[in-house]
Amino acid sequence: MTPVDALARDVFAPRVVRFADCEVDLSSGTVQKKTGSQVRIQAKPLQVLRLLLAAEGRVVTREQLKTALWPDNTFVDFEHGLNTAVKKLRKALEDSAEHPKLIETIPKAGYRFIAAAEWIPDSREGKEIPTTALHSVPDTGIVPVANHRKTRFGWRGMALSSSVAVIAALMIAHQYLRRPLEQVLKGVEAGRSPVNEVYAREWQLTANPEDTPVTSGAISPDGKLLMYSDPTGLYMKQIDSGETHRIPLPQGFEPLVEGWFPDGGHLLVSWTERSYLQPSLWQISVFGGAPHRLAREGYSAAISPDGSQILCVRQAGPGEEVWLMRADGGGETRLICSGEDSFSRAAWAPDSARFAYARTKTRYYASGRAPDTLIEIFDIRTQRSLVVQDAGERGLPRGGAGLAWLPDGRLIFPLREPRPNQQDTNLWSLRIDPRTLLPRGPSTRLTNGKGIAVQLSFRKDGTRVALRRHAPQPDIYIADLEQGSHRLSTFRRLTLDERVDYVMDWTADSRAVIFYSNRDGPFHVFKQDIVATQPELLVGGMDDLYAPRLTPDGLSVIYIVRPKAGGPSNISRIMRVPLAGGAPQPVLEAAGLFDLECTRPPANFCLYGAIENGRARLFTFDPTNARAEELPAVERKLDSFIWILSHDGQSLAWASEHTGLKQFGIRVFSLDGKLKRDIAVPGWSEIYGLDWAADSQSLWACARNPNGNSALLSVGLDRNVRTVLAHRYLTLDWAIPSPDGRHLAVQQNTNKSNVFLLENFESPSR
Repeated sequence: MTPVDALARDVFAPRVVRFADCEVDLSSGTVQKKTGSQVRIQAKPLQVLRLLLAAEGRVVTREQLKTALWPDNTFVDFEHGLNTAVKKLRKALEDSAEHPKLIETIPKAGYRFIAAAEWIPDSREGKEIPTTALHSVPDTGIVPVANHRKTRFGWRGMALSSSVAVIAALMIAHQYLRRPLEQVLKGVEAGRSPVNEVYAREWQLTANPEDTPVTSGAISPDGKLLMYSDPTGLYMKQIDSGETHRIPLPQGFEPLVEGWFPDGGHLLVSWTERSYLQPSLWQISVFGGAPHRLAREGYSAAISPDGSQILCVRQAGPGEEVWLMRADGGGETRLICSGEDSFSRAAWAPDSARFAYARTKTRYYASGRAPDTLIEIFDIRTQRSLVVQDAGERGLPRGGAGLAWLPDGRLIFPLREPRPNQQDTNLWSLRIDPRTLLPRGPSTRLTNGKGIAVQLSFRKDGTRVALRRHAPQPDIYIADLEQGSHRLSTFRRLTLDERVDYVMDWTADSRAVIFYSNRDGPFHVFKQDIVATQPELLVGGMDDLYAPRLTPDGLSVIYIVRPKAGGPSNISRIMRVPLAGGAPQPVLEAAGLFDLECTRPPANFCLYGAIENGRARLFTFDPTNARAEELPAVERKLDSFIWILSHDGQSLAWASEHTGLKQFGIRVFSLDGKLKRDIAVPGWSEIYGLDWAADSQSLWACARNPNGNSALLSVGLDRNVRTVLAHRYLTLDWAIPSPDGRHLAVQQNTNKSNVFLLENFESPSR
């Protein structure tokens, strides 16, 4: 078989294969047995099956499988992960390693598929867009179809009469097939870029400081104007002259720019009226005035090039959905529902009939496994989708991320950098064939900037592309408390680097804080004296380490080691390391582990939380002998994942909307599940950071009001609530008191955000 024949088979092949007594849908992973039973193959085992089938009886080495299943910069126990994937695949197919009928193990080499396979076309007729290959075509970034319907794809109805387009696509891709099997199986590694690329220059359009970051922005269809928002209002800027005007809006209406309507005279904006409500969608004139509401719910919205339709994202339980409506807000239709997946802002195709988006497969936070991101194209006419790029763990950033589909067929998307620069994203380009929707070659990198690139917009001819870059900086600040009061006398930054730093505890002498940071790649545990400028590494290595806490005796630090990214297990480990130095020692293991708390003397125990079936379970344990005991009585009362153990070990507190006072507040329970008190927090709609004061008689709470402003509160058990620190542009996460009660370690985020412009750019030459 020639390479062109092979590609034709791959691109236009059915996605259902039959062998032995099984019929397998290689898109969904569904296995239909002749007996009528049905099972589902998990993601990694399904990838193994695709690769074995693609090899057509040839041996696929273990190294080839590992390279294809896990991208570079992934820290995984490859041997264990691959063995587990093959074992699960055999179990799903009812095959045996000792007496194989389907998958044969080649000792010290790899595996091969030994059964006869029959590819099954669909008998449906009708013209439909083609999907991608059953396995990754080399260096194109193509991965299998992500089907969202129960019906099978009608392959026989594909428009093969357009032979010129088909032959052209095959000839373009032919160069990528003239490679050895190793590269065929590897495909494109998302994020790979040549060393000698010359990147497009980013021209800065706005110059907002950290205290007034740009919160949204988009350029006009003619590319002459930038409309952007910041915490002070909505502004229109002439790009060439720099002249800027504030747009008059009704008082209290603080919208985010979603995009321009094609007429160049109106904007699509979103507005969050209350922090506990979803944003709503509105149309406003670029000259200001009264807004017109289009939809009660919607964000990350995009207007079609012909101006007739709007796509938006909506929250739906733990995940998100993609909705379509007319430009006037009518005819709302749900296109994609996903369970727990999340979606980026969509990018319309030039024909206004298809769109691209990024789908992030969510994972429980406790699993420690990075989310997987796929870039997909959805056809509104056929209601079908296909995957054109697997971004893997280096997926698109959350919060405003989006794509742009230019008139010349280039799909532009942001992608995270490898460690230790994973806080940065840059733009990549993938040329899409407008007829087949297949990539015309591999993705290429466009930019080399710092910060997170989000919210792309472009001039209608595609010669100008705007993006917003923001650089969130989590840092640790030290505040001194005036003796006998809750007032702060000083507030100074402790961590002076530009990495991610999260404070979790203090040393027993109140002289140093304990935190975790990615300043040397993975998240490691550090200690820093509050008068020092540099930290001391406590625990390093290749693992990501989280939630370090001082043990009750003050001599050691315990911390969580999350599972390897992409690994087969969700088991986390709690480890202990002496502050004076020494090797880390295991304490215990638990599935779904997500937080640690420890008491201070004279109390002498710790507490961990684990997620199971979407609810929290709580266990006390001794950090020296690992003996654990569940707290079922208080678990039944718990309705939040933001909980905190008092330093004296007597109480557990959490924020809740379900207090006995019938308003938002803080609930305090004993560990045996008895309610001690409900404390109302009037005027505040959300508490997202909570910690006990040193004497366990009050709490420090970081709260947000309905207008989105945050503050640090002191909440007494006597129900006296004081605002200690507040600022409109301040973002506080939590505050942890020192054991002597003289200091607060405050977790604060700063965010510098501005709009940049790429002009007359091309993909870098290779």
